[in-house]
Amino acid sequence: MQDDYYIEASGVKADTETAADRLKMIERLLSTSTKQLPVKKQSGRNLLTRSLDWFFGATRHYVPPLYMIGAAITASVVYLYARLVGLTVRLMRGGHFRWPDIPAPCVLALWHADAPSFLVAFAARRPAVDLAILISFDARGDFLALLCRLLGFTVVRGGGVEHGWEVLMDLARKIEEGACVVLTADGGGPARAVRIGALALASATRVPLVPLSANCHPAIVERRKWDAARNPVPFAKIAVVLGEARTIESLGNLETIEENLRYLQSTLEELSTETRKILAQ
Repeated sequence: MQDDYYIEASGVKADTETAADRLKMIERLLSTSTKQLPVKKQSGRNLLTRSLDWFFGATRHYVPPLYMIGAAITASVVYLYARLVGLTVRLMRGGHFRWPDIPAPCVLALWHADAPSFLVAFAARRPAVDLAILISFDARGDFLALLCRLLGFTVVRGGGVEHGWEVLMDLARKIEEGACVVLTADGGGPARAVRIGALALASATRVPLVPLSANCHPAIVERRKWDAARNPVPFAKIAVVLGEARTIESLGNLETIEENLRYLQSTLEELSTETRKILAQ
């Protein structure tokens, strides 16, 4: 049996396949192949981040009322801060599309470290189309889910090894309803190492993949966090650069997957460089 697992893409089968079917095929390919995809060697979540995850998880488990009150208060405070920053920032836009004008439906892919700048850019100028965003099931995800709902996102909870493909199917249904989906290309780490999620979703739903980079200056930099996220401050500059929309063909074999992973990796790095140049102006 060949190592490559080719997906049938013609005839009656192609006419009746759903996004869920195509996601299952990609999952089967990756789970049955003896060939390993290249992985960027870099540390993921550091000790501080893991310690915070443990603390929030323990609080949610043992004192849930206190935890939910704290999460709601924190989300409200950060929401007010994001709105304040969104009202005062200078939004600088570039690329093939001008934020907030994005094709709909589509899959937006960005680095995890770009999320704070992206959320503030969303608060400053919200697209006309519905945006669905994936938030993890972990304890910190509860606060982030509340924050994103307050900002106006449609929130889908999930992720991790056990639920990764299931949540992609949930996101595919949002796309079928006309929404755009926001995914961090590097997931929960390692930082700036592209994972399969955004590519698989775009391929399975047959909608364009739009790479995106967002950065800010000046910023509060979380240097001890695994992704070294940069958080915008009032009156900062925020640069949002959108890459060219790309149709991801059927991911029927590992060579095609590797080619698209390299494409997304290099494109996001190029867009990150472009945002830094814009901010330097």
